[in-house]
Amino acid sequence: MKRIYQKIILVSLLIVVQSTVKAQVLEKVQNAFKAYQGTFQEKMFVQTDKETYLAGELLWLKVYNVDALTNKKVDLSKVAYVEIVDQNNTAIVQAKIELKNGLGSGSLIIPTTITSATYKFRAYTKWMQNFGSDQFFEKSITLINTLIAPEPKKKTAAHDVQFFPEGGDLVEGIANSVGFKVVGLEGKGIDLNGVIINQKNDTVARFQSLKFGMGKFSFTPMPNSSYKAIAGVTKKEIIIKDLPTARKQGYNITLTDNDADFLTLTVGTNVKADQVYLFAHNGEKTLAAEAGTVSNGKAVFKIEKTKLNDGISHLTVFNEYGQAVSERLYFKQPTQQLKIESTTDFSKYGIRKKITVNLQLKNETNATENADLSVSIRKLDSLQGMDQNDILSYLWLSSELKGSIESPAYYFLNPDKETNSALDNLLITQGWRRFAWADVINNRAALIKFLPDAQGHLINGTLKGVNGMPRINANVYLGVPGNRLQFYTSATDTLGRFVFNTKDFYGANEIVVQTDTRVDTTSIIDIKSPFSERFSTFDYPELSLKSNLLKELQNHSLSMQVQNTYFANQLKKFNAQEVDTTTFFGKPFKTYKLDDYTRFPIMEDVLREYVSEVLISKAQKDYRIKILGGVDYLEESPLVLLDGVPYFNMNKVMEIDPKKVKKLEVVRDQYYYGPAVFDGILNFTSYKPNFGTSYINPNAVVLDYEGLQLQREFYHPTYETDLQLNSRLPDFRNVLYWSPSVKTDAKGKGAFSFFTSDLKGTYVGVINGLSENGIPGKTTFTFEVK
Repeated sequence: MKRIYQKIILVSLLIVVQSTVKAQVLEKVQNAFKAYQGTFQEKMFVQTDKETYLAGELLWLKVYNVDALTNKKVDLSKVAYVEIVDQNNTAIVQAKIELKNGLGSGSLIIPTTITSATYKFRAYTKWMQNFGSDQFFEKSITLINTLIAPEPKKKTAAHDVQFFPEGGDLVEGIANSVGFKVVGLEGKGIDLNGVIINQKNDTVARFQSLKFGMGKFSFTPMPNSSYKAIAGVTKKEIIIKDLPTARKQGYNITLTDNDADFLTLTVGTNVKADQVYLFAHNGEKTLAAEAGTVSNGKAVFKIEKTKLNDGISHLTVFNEYGQAVSERLYFKQPTQQLKIESTTDFSKYGIRKKITVNLQLKNETNATENADLSVSIRKLDSLQGMDQNDILSYLWLSSELKGSIESPAYYFLNPDKETNSALDNLLITQGWRRFAWADVINNRAALIKFLPDAQGHLINGTLKGVNGMPRINANVYLGVPGNRLQFYTSATDTLGRFVFNTKDFYGANEIVVQTDTRVDTTSIIDIKSPFSERFSTFDYPELSLKSNLLKELQNHSLSMQVQNTYFANQLKKFNAQEVDTTTFFGKPFKTYKLDDYTRFPIMEDVLREYVSEVLISKAQKDYRIKILGGVDYLEESPLVLLDGVPYFNMNKVMEIDPKKVKKLEVVRDQYYYGPAVFDGILNFTSYKPNFGTSYINPNAVVLDYEGLQLQREFYHPTYETDLQLNSRLPDFRNVLYWSPSVKTDAKGKGAFSFFTSDLKGTYVGVINGLSENGIPGKTTFTFEVK
């Protein structure tokens, strides 16, 4: 009897220990995941008016910046950085796009010096740079220069095939499911049939692609064996490639979706283990956290589909030590979709005819919805096909997977058995997560190096001494010469870094960055580029300009040249920017308009005779200026600005030509501006905005610097009158209409109008939109111009 009691106690203790270990592993994972999710991340989608451009054309774009977890618009970052990058990771054009409430728009001029090739278009915020270039929005665009022959891309093989074990690893003696993908030179999937052979040349499995060159097959790798895939993609080309080496010990997973209500996740292992743990999440939401008992090398989890959120769910398996050993992705078709109904008056139109498009927005329950829409209407031909990217497939799918996806919209158009199988192949071959579990478990959050442009564009730099050591706690000043006063201050940190938070900083500018020459004449100033110097792995498909495209290229080139010749002025129109013209110091104590006084030839006489708030003195050869405060003169010299450029040398102030100065504003009190303190301010404004750079401190850095992009107007003529209709000016527009922001009313209704051009053919309308609740939607429609 005593032995029976001892056994019962021992079994009870084992159960308690196992339960405690189980709770510890799951609790550790959940707590680490919750802590890691505290780091806010952004996600970005960009619609362009088309995806193939000629040198000299305009590219129009609309930016949507959203919360990476909820897809709702976010107002953290105020600037989007947009680039077109060549195959050497060299930017051929860059722009800073202003964001308001997560939305922004702009345009890029395709340089006339480019070579014909596939390029990377990418967009991101400074905050996104903290989490790696894989988080940036990226897509392929084709740029063609009709005057320069394309440079062929050198590849060792015409096709590339890769194999991806489901869950991450092949394991000896365990049945494995293996995904594969084969692509050609143009980056498109290729149909493939093949076999898997072992080192004895025995066939152990066969495989065949389903869609876009992707598929999967099952086989069991045996101990001490190696395997090759042999496949024929053409009559002349045979692919032979080694499969990944199977691990001696490990875990794998197989996901089956044969039940209407449950997913079945089977964990296979040859490791001696009693428990494995499943942690499933979608975004920041934990979907499941449970333990599974390993029996005969297997553990089975049943996951209720009703518990899964729309979109990508990450199913991660952990071992008894809390280490992530295998992962699988599952996609649930989103039930929440923004339905965009677009209707035109007719399906066919003549040239120079008006088209009105009526819009109706609804949600999945057919209730009216409101959203911000971007619209492109362009010609559809053999050179310019349908867009490969849209906001719906990007936010739900593409942004959560690694690499480019061929025709992502396919997976949303008609979900059926074949579509779901193709989607499952995609998830096996291109699945990834936004973080590594080792970083999560060990609480290694991303190192924050970049501050968000939360109020305006940030200009960053470093200050070092001649010995290369950083200057610490030193004040740095930035002036932007011009009629509108733009002056900023900053102080360096322990690494010598400084940052200027600009406001309403638009267009082409010249900036002057310097230190106070009264205390520092030797420091070295370095202004950093705001654009990221990190690049993701990106496959550039080789551009193949076939002979049948020659006519279309000629037509597009002629259209572009006609538009640039006859409508150059209209294409160069920019919307006026509303900026705050209030000076940083607010209302001055007194303003002197020099034309109201007798003009003196030297500045010393002007200050002595007219400006009662200053005291001029001279010790040996150096002038001193003091400001009369409310009671007495302030101790130090004031801040002196000329068109936004600071003058620290009072001798140089006296050399300013008063005949070129329009007015002087006086701040007579001590003024605190950022880290700097000034004993009063004398702000001179000249008649010419660049007069402030007439004297520049030799140690200052003077740069041409592009601010936020000015908004260019999209030109589309109207033909309302007979005079306009009968105009002999040619209208060769192949992009009939572009609007980055079409609004709908409270009932979800909206409309926009445009006119056809002189070019006949098929046209497509592409509309992307995002509701206030973060629900994306897209639609397309076509019409003919006869």
